[in-house]
Amino acid sequence: MQNLSDFTSPVKENLTILRAAFHNNNHPKDCRRLHSSTINKTLMASSIRYKPLYLQVREKLLARIDTGNYRSGDTIPSESVLAEEFGTSISTIRQAISMLADDGLLIKKQGKGTYVSEQKTHLRLATCLDTIDPVERELIRQTVSEAIGTFQNQYSSLAVEYEFTDKEELLHRITSGNAPDILHFPSYWTSYFASLGACIPLEGLLPARLSEQQRVYGGCCRDTLYAVAWGRCPISLFVNKQILQQANIKLPELPMSLDDFSAVCQTLDDFYKGHGISSYGVSVSDNRAADFFSLYSFLQAFGGGFLAGHGKQMIDSPEDAAAFRWLRQFIRTRRVYRADMPTIRQRFAQGKIAFISDSSRLKGCLEAITGKAFEQNFEVVFNPIHNNVHSLSVNSNHALSICSQSRHQTLAAECLGALVNDERICHAFYTGTGSLPVNSQLCEHSNYSSQFFIR
Repeated sequence: MQNLSDFTSPVKENLTILRAAFHNNNHPKDCRRLHSSTINKTLMASSIRYKPLYLQVREKLLARIDTGNYRSGDTIPSESVLAEEFGTSISTIRQAISMLADDGLLIKKQGKGTYVSEQKTHLRLATCLDTIDPVERELIRQTVSEAIGTFQNQYSSLAVEYEFTDKEELLHRITSGNAPDILHFPSYWTSYFASLGACIPLEGLLPARLSEQQRVYGGCCRDTLYAVAWGRCPISLFVNKQILQQANIKLPELPMSLDDFSAVCQTLDDFYKGHGISSYGVSVSDNRAADFFSLYSFLQAFGGGFLAGHGKQMIDSPEDAAAFRWLRQFIRTRRVYRADMPTIRQRFAQGKIAFISDSSRLKGCLEAITGKAFEQNFEVVFNPIHNNVHSLSVNSNHALSICSQSRHQTLAAECLGALVNDERICHAFYTGTGSLPVNSQLCEHSNYSSQFFIR
C-alpha cells in the first residue's frame, strides 16, 4: 500500500515542468468571467497597441485569398493599384506581399506581376499529451481532427497535417530539426519547451486582445507568453449522482467544507460496506501530473499550493503540511480507491467510486464510456473549502504553441488564433473536451448552457 507521503516526491521532481499550470488560481464561480481589472487592462492594451500597416495589408490580402476573391493562379493587382486602394506607400504593399510570398501563398515573377500560388501552404500540427487514458486520447484525436477539418473549410489557402505523437518522439523530431509547425500539449509543459528553445514568444503574432486574455490562461515562461490556452479546463470535484441517490444522501450546501465532505464519504462507506464501492478515488501511477492534480485542490483548501511570496515555488509550507496531514488521515479512515487515472475513471463511470477530482476533460471521457449525456449520471461540484475560504480551482489546459523551427510562423499564428477564438471552428472542440473558451464572449453560445459548465 502506498503511503500518502510518497505523493510528495514526484511533486518535487516535477516542479519545473508544472510551473505554468499553478500560477492561476480561479474561483469556480468566476470561471466564465475574467476579473474586471483584467478586462480593463485588456481593453486598454487593445486600444494603445498598434499593428503595423504592412501586417494590416497582409491580413486583408490573405482574407481575399481565403474567401476566393483571389483564386489560385489569379494575378493580383499591381503594387501601385493596391497602394492607392489601401492608402499606403508602395513599400508597405511590397512588404506585405513579400511576407505572403515567403509563406508560399503568392508567387512573384519579374515582369509578369504577382499571382496566387496553386499550391496550398502546408502546416503540421502535432498533439503530445501526458494522458495514458486510451479513451481520452481517442477523444482528443477525434475532436482535434474535427477542428482542423472545419478550419481548412474556412481557410482554403492552408492545409494542416495532423498527427498524435508521444513526448520522446516529439523531442527526437525537435532535436533532429524536423519539428512540426504547431505543438499541442498540456499548458504546464510550456516552461519545459520554452527552455529548450522549441517554441517562440507569441506576443506580436496574436491580436492584442487575444494576447492579453491568454496571459491569464495560456502558458507563460519568464513572464512571456509562449502558448495559448485551447480552452479552460478547471480541476473540480465530480460526483456520481446514482451512488448518492441509492444511499439517500443529499449533499450539504456547496461548496462543502472538508468536514462535510469527509462526513459524506463516511456515510457512503457505512452504507456500501462490502459492496466494493469507494467514496473517493485518487490517482497513484507513473503519471506524476495526474497524481498531483487529484490532490491539488485539497492543498488549495488549506491555502497551500506551489506559490509562496514573490512567486517562489515550494511544497513544504505550513499550509501544505496541514493539507497533507488531513489527506493522510482521510485516506487512512475512508474507503479510498487508488489506481491509475484511466482505471479511476472507468470505475467512476461504472458506479464504483462516488467522488473523484479531475479536469473538465472528464466530461467527454464519461460520455464515451457510458454512451449517455454527462448530466444523466454525474455532476460537477465546487472543490471543498476549509475555514470558510473561497473554493479554488487550478486549470489543466490544452495549449497550442508555434515551433521555433516553423518556416510559416505568421500563418501558424493565424491558425492558432482561429482554433481558439473563431466560433465557427472552436465550439466542437470545447464542448467535446469539456472546456470553456478563453474568450468570455464565446461562453454565451448555447453550447455552454449545459449544467456541466461551471458558471
